[in-house]
Amino acid sequence: MPLPKMTKYLNAATFGMLLLADAVLPTWATTSNRQEEVFQGVARDERGEIAYTEEHRMIYQDGRPQRNETRYRDAQGQEIAVLNSNFTTHPYVPSYSFEDRRFGRQDGTFVDGAWVKIYGRADQNAPVQQERVRLEENMVTGQGLHLYLRDHMEQLSKSDDIQQVRFLVPLEGRDFMFRIRRLDTASEPGTVGLNIEADSWLLRLVAPKLEVRYDRETRRLLSYRGASNLLNADQDVQNVTITYRYPN
Repeated sequence: MPLPKMTKYLNAATFGMLLLADAVLPTWATTSNRQEEVFQGVARDERGEIAYTEEHRMIYQDGRPQRNETRYRDAQGQEIAVLNSNFTTHPYVPSYSFEDRRFGRQDGTFVDGAWVKIYGRADQNAPVQQERVRLEENMVTGQGLHLYLRDHMEQLSKSDDIQQVRFLVPLEGRDFMFRIRRLDTASEPGTVGLNIEADSWLLRLVAPKLEVRYDRETRRLLSYRGASNLLNADQDVQNVTITYRYPN
């Protein structure tokens, strides 16, 4: 059964969970060729108030991300959602599972050869619906977009050309073409700014747009501005600004 077409979940799911993995090889918590890093993101709403925090635990093997666990807590510190991603099958289309425990909203992917199995439900009263789509060239999803940006940052930071990716949104049951372009960061030396938005002008009227900023040298994600993957208390899309804190 195909997944329902829920435009607000295109907004909420497309970008909110995708840029949450550190891009440099950590030098702490190292065992053999396995490395681990823990860091935090603080999301503020449009009023500047803390909407939630993110706690990330990334596992690397031989310098490449393998798994990431993200736990979301509200402003009072209560855990409200969890996201687990596995990059071992495909670096940019991870197998992931996301659950918002406030509403029972779920979505995820499982890479199986040339296919991606996808599932999702809008809330705890809705049935889980499943579909599968073919794994296409330039396809990304979830936190895989961050790894795509990290791996292509040299090209993206030096060119004004627009680069395209196919972003898979499980709750929409399909992928959408998005474009990436460099932003002017002259006022923020040492950083790389990127804008990501729908390629179709019609889709840009309803789909999210985001801006991200990276440290040019370390390639660490510094900030994220755009639609969150966590809906607000009224189950509507919320826009947030997230700043990331890393251990020294």
